[in-house]
Amino acid sequence: MAKPSQQDPAQQIVSPPDGVTSAATPTAQDSSSDQSTGAPPAAASETPGRRLSGRWIVVAVVVGYLLQVGWRVWLSRHLDVPAAHADEDGYLVAARVLAGDAGGQTTDNETFRRMGYPMLISPVYWFTQDAFTVYRSVLVINAVLNALVFPLLYLYARRTLVLPTRTALGGAFVAAAMPAVVFYSQFALTDAVLGTMVIAWLVLAHTWLAGTTTHARVLGALGSGAVAGLLFVTHIRGTMVVLVHVLLTVTVLVLRRSGWATTLAAIAGAGVVMTLDPILKAVSADAIDTAGNSPTGTTVNAITTLSGLGRMLGTADGQLWYLCIGTFGVGAVGVITAVLPLTRWRALRAEMSETATAARRIVVTATLFTTLLIALLSSAALPPGDNRINYFAYPRYIHMLFPLWLLIGLAALLSAKTRRQVLVLGGSAAALTLLTGAVVSIRTRVHGWGKFLGFDAPEMSFLGWRWHQIGVTRPTIVTLVLLAGIIVLIRRPRWGSALVMAGMALVVAANMVVATQKISIPMEVNQYRPGTPLIVREGHVREGDRVAFAKQQVVWYLQYNHMREIYWTPLLIWDQTSDPTPPSEANVVIAPYDPPSDAEVEAWDGSRYGFRLVVTDPNHGWALWRKG
Repeated sequence: MAKPSQQDPAQQIVSPPDGVTSAATPTAQDSSSDQSTGAPPAAASETPGRRLSGRWIVVAVVVGYLLQVGWRVWLSRHLDVPAAHADEDGYLVAARVLAGDAGGQTTDNETFRRMGYPMLISPVYWFTQDAFTVYRSVLVINAVLNALVFPLLYLYARRTLVLPTRTALGGAFVAAAMPAVVFYSQFALTDAVLGTMVIAWLVLAHTWLAGTTTHARVLGALGSGAVAGLLFVTHIRGTMVVLVHVLLTVTVLVLRRSGWATTLAAIAGAGVVMTLDPILKAVSADAIDTAGNSPTGTTVNAITTLSGLGRMLGTADGQLWYLCIGTFGVGAVGVITAVLPLTRWRALRAEMSETATAARRIVVTATLFTTLLIALLSSAALPPGDNRINYFAYPRYIHMLFPLWLLIGLAALLSAKTRRQVLVLGGSAAALTLLTGAVVSIRTRVHGWGKFLGFDAPEMSFLGWRWHQIGVTRPTIVTLVLLAGIIVLIRRPRWGSALVMAGMALVVAANMVVATQKISIPMEVNQYRPGTPLIVREGHVREGDRVAFAKQQVVWYLQYNHMREIYWTPLLIWDQTSDPTPPSEANVVIAPYDPPSDAEVEAWDGSRYGFRLVVTDPNHGWALWRKG
């Protein structure tokens, strides 16, 4: 094992510099807890006169949380209806079903379908049935839950990475404001809450492994298991989290870091909460028609054929590249410093011999394994038939882990003993960014054309300032420049780290403002243009009406918009091109009306079947007819 004096960068998070506490190595005080916060004591650089008191830490966390909530609500102030069809519609209708109201058709499949997020937002339907009020309320719920990332990241930074209080507060605030966290809170999607859950799981796991009392360890084990189970109930990604949770449990048993009773609590917490999945599916089974295709075939192909394996590894490489650019290159530093110590067996054994360092190493390694498993298996499941060029660098499945890697990377840079170590870390991170980016660039050039969605790439679009096509070179160059600036400033006396935090905050804030203007709002524009009638208000459709919807419409997403507006009964879907006669039980029909000349459907004339015209939509080419 190389000694710190040899300036081995692989050991930089094992041997912190004077005055900075490492992400992996405790000070002599680490076994104790700060009396006011329960977190490890602040780093030596925080003198008693400058150290924040417990009361002010609580105030800072609460104020920071409220600012984070307000930021999210402000960003989404112009968003009133779903635009990410049909995922948002599926979650909203599932939530409506859980509240006891009508269901409908979704593009889910039984493999991917999860009811955890609908369960969280379903109480909205206890107070209102108006589709537009429901959506605005869901975005507020998203903001409240999504912003919990900030206090949780603070706990992760203080307890797992043992960053100084001020650095932990600043780093957590910036990381919680990243587009990887905030952007999807503007949509009724599981991405809005998964970050909160995965960070809570890791914070509780650390409490389980490093708690100073039996009571704390049992609660940490039970809580981490329960949150892992909730992740399973919320999204298919939760399956990987549960797998890592099981591996973590086996590891601590083998290392004798946990007793059998505490370990059983960790397993029981996950198992009990996971039973919600079949229960909620059983409650909603008859009300939801899942019309999606299972990814099982694509996944099996990825792990059983050479072409599929190449596709999976190449796509996972794209996710890793996106992690590098989406965290200013600092996340790449975090990944490097999480991987290298695992190859140093003597140093690793030394870490495992002490409770505090063992807990940190296990939790950081769990973060690494979760990232890799999700990246690989999601890459295997992504359907190549979609021809979406975003899939070559698709961050959504690991976005929730970006803030953790930013903090791990910051801790590594701050705990390096010498400037040379910082430069080696920065150079290694730059090399990782360039290497993974080169693979993405080659794959996109070989593949050629593919559909690009800015919705899947808010950071890449911003860094490359390309909102309608994929770009690799520009985001990579900008990331390397930002990383160089961070490395130059991060270790400078007095104001260096503060300037880094402020600079990152400005970049993520600008990214979110621009992404909202160029991605989120334009996605909504065509949903309800001025003059588009609302079914209940302008169409005068009321509870008791049975509404038939002509399946072959001019605009495909109309079915989902109308399905949400008509809350008391499922739509009666019928194919008017094969049989123009509407279902006999329908007294209201929504069908094509005056479609464009190049449309593949013809107008439906309800007067032939005893219906009178009520209202038309000149924007989307449909009309509402009422019988009699």
